[in-house]
Amino acid sequence: MKYLAFFTYLMVTVALMTLSCASEQEDIDMGTYRIAVGDTGIAMDWELISNFEPDNNFRAVLTIHNQSDISFSNEGWALFFNSIRPPVADSFLPELELEHINGDFFKLTPTGDFREIAAGESRAIEYLGRFFSIKASDAPQGFYFVFDDGLIKNVDTVNIAPFIRTEQMNRSEADRVPVPTPQSEFEDNDFLTLMEPTQVSRITPTPVSYERGEGYYQLNGNHVIYYHDSFGSEAEMLAEYLNAYIGVQASTRMMFEADSEEAGIFLELELSETGNSEAYTLEVAHNTIRIKATDRPGIFYGIQSLRAMIQFEDPDNLKIEAATIEDEPAFGYRGMHLDVSRNFQPVESVEQLLDIMAMYKMNKFHFHLTDDEGWRLEIEQLPELTTVGGRRGHTETEENYLIPSYGSGPDPSTGNVFGSGWYTRAQYLDILRYATDRHIEVIPEIDVPGHARAAIVAMKARAQRLTDAGDEDAANYYRLDEPGDQSEYLSIQNFNDNVINVCIESTYRFLDLVFDELIAMHEMANAPLRTIHIGGDEVPAGVWQGSPACQAYMAEHDIEDTQALQVHFFGKLRDMLAERGLQMAGWEEIAFMGEPHGEAKTPNPDFAGTMIPHIWSNIWGSGTEDYAYTLANMGYEIIMSHASNFYFDFAYNKYWQEPGFYWAAMFNTIEPYSFIPTNLYRNAIKDSYGNPIPPDYFDDAIMLTEQGRQNILGLQGQLWTETVNKPGRMEYMIFPRMLGLAERAWVGDADWAEHRDTGEMWAARDIAWNEFSNRIGQFELNRLDALYSNINYRIPTPGVVVRDGELHANSPFPGLTIRYTLDGEEPSADSPLYIGPVEIGNAQTVKAAIFNSEGRQGRTVTVSAAD
Repeated sequence: MKYLAFFTYLMVTVALMTLSCASEQEDIDMGTYRIAVGDTGIAMDWELISNFEPDNNFRAVLTIHNQSDISFSNEGWALFFNSIRPPVADSFLPELELEHINGDFFKLTPTGDFREIAAGESRAIEYLGRFFSIKASDAPQGFYFVFDDGLIKNVDTVNIAPFIRTEQMNRSEADRVPVPTPQSEFEDNDFLTLMEPTQVSRITPTPVSYERGEGYYQLNGNHVIYYHDSFGSEAEMLAEYLNAYIGVQASTRMMFEADSEEAGIFLELELSETGNSEAYTLEVAHNTIRIKATDRPGIFYGIQSLRAMIQFEDPDNLKIEAATIEDEPAFGYRGMHLDVSRNFQPVESVEQLLDIMAMYKMNKFHFHLTDDEGWRLEIEQLPELTTVGGRRGHTETEENYLIPSYGSGPDPSTGNVFGSGWYTRAQYLDILRYATDRHIEVIPEIDVPGHARAAIVAMKARAQRLTDAGDEDAANYYRLDEPGDQSEYLSIQNFNDNVINVCIESTYRFLDLVFDELIAMHEMANAPLRTIHIGGDEVPAGVWQGSPACQAYMAEHDIEDTQALQVHFFGKLRDMLAERGLQMAGWEEIAFMGEPHGEAKTPNPDFAGTMIPHIWSNIWGSGTEDYAYTLANMGYEIIMSHASNFYFDFAYNKYWQEPGFYWAAMFNTIEPYSFIPTNLYRNAIKDSYGNPIPPDYFDDAIMLTEQGRQNILGLQGQLWTETVNKPGRMEYMIFPRMLGLAERAWVGDADWAEHRDTGEMWAARDIAWNEFSNRIGQFELNRLDALYSNINYRIPTPGVVVRDGELHANSPFPGLTIRYTLDGEEPSADSPLYIGPVEIGNAQTVKAAIFNSEGRQGRTVTVSAAD
């Protein structure tokens, strides 16, 4: 307890996973187990002591508060929990024994030396963990007790102590990444200025050309949308957009030649010189609006620009500035990836993301449907994939569902936790249709051979069910593991059984079925399916080495080792998909000979031009920076999915309450905006620990050739969801960062990136960013508020300093509202509005926060007048 006495705690409410039954106050019956509902009387504190422990460990203390009416003796109970950072087993001895069950799931049981925790008492347990913890989202979670009589009691609350000391805030003594303060953020924002609205573009991403006209098109009143017969669905969608405004009535009518002289809105077919189906022209005059394109996507994107131009601040004077716009994208692939396996996201959240993607002209949705922790798509012939692989809860056998992950808890019920859930066939069809209507291509990912534990466990459960029914032949027909396989390995996520066996026929029967079901669903939804992403990443060393089937297969096919076997498997998958008329995509590993993150990275020329790798593992200063250009130059068409700029599961900054990972970087919206696709190395300023990249670091790096430039298909953002296990966090992690991605994917290399001198380039970037940040602060976040009720995008913290008795504040997105207090109270929507320096008088404490147009506020910052 001595470590906890000096701190104020952050209360993190742990979901009891019993919300649907809470009113009945009856235990949830799980057969062998039952979950207690209501206040269990058990709470915990967790505090990081130091990351500066020997052997790359951290030290923490876990305190159990037994406020119940029972005692914890040295037998009869076990404590289960998830921890992304693996605890060191020996550090709990002699009183507790730690068992690593699998993945991030652990079990603590008392030994004979355990000292009783009587009712009303507390016990502090100090232990070591691997690596470091600098954030609340690094802390263990999902605690629950299981008693020998089958009763399960959730831990009601976990209090996480703030990370305020150097040894808590830094990963090691070599960590140079600063923790932001109100003062440092003020300095970071100091070059930004609030611009006049007329100087700020309302259209994101930026069009190729924008020529301002005279006057406005008035939107209040009645409007007819005339459309070429190819553009009927786009006309109906535009009418729906416009009719959402009070006082606007829009109707549609197929266009005839005589209509061309009428006032109104016209969607016209016009052949473009480039032939780009996504190009458009938008002409706004005082009584007509004309959107012209060669195909439906161009019309649709012209409509999105038109929507952005609406000046909606005064509902009685809705207007659109007269202008002529010529526009087309730099990249044909502008993607967003969403992982729904680690933590499930409902259909409504997926469709909202698709809607916002479309608004910002993004056209590829990479749907990560399967992984170790969940299979999220119904395959009717294999019900266990979802009934077992789509649920997580307390289990010793995994016959009915998977073990908990990422704090998902003991209750496997769908609908009340992020751990359990899947998309029915009908729901997936709805998602496909929703995306297709918005000209977004859905690219499903079935992750193999690694990251496949949910499928493996599900097919084992199927095999057991059919074996019990006496049908041995059917039992193993789709099995993904080999019972006699003695291979030993541990994946990067600490699973020891997450890789399918690529040497047994049942694996390929399974993949045949899944691929054909995906094709059938896309055809039924009339949604394009050109590419299936097969994952292919992070296959751990040791797989297949103890497999009798693989030893025989490798001998038969003259395959030297298991790394060559992995390459062979990728070739088989490519051929399976090609036979179906589909392109294979995967993470960068598919393009290398074996594991590219070991000592050698040898690209595989044999697959160039036949599969699309997504380049992801970019860490500045790590040696992985040239993967993209190496493969593009070799002839691979690539997607730049660089972790350093596009992994939206990364934390925004180093503050301990900002959730997310940080193994490659921590970044805000400016980093995806600042990405330079065709001169990648100029993005590198500091490594992931905050150390400057030497000026000559890339002197010998592989440079992009002209052929390589043509092979960059586009850019993609990724949201992995290990830490996305709370309502609204998906939106928080994606927005507003996705706006920077959308800008760069549509525009390509920015004009400011053309400066040869690095200093001049970044100075030009700052000027351009000032305008873009004004867009976000003045227009874009307000649009999101108006269109999507309670959308939980991240509201930034203000920069605040006290100088010469005056409060000075600023925002990273000029135009957002800053409110403050001088009496120590928390700012609210009624607090004074900051519009310029404020004399603080005798006030000792200044608090400030940024508020959005709906009155929702970001995190409060506090500054002492003495600072």
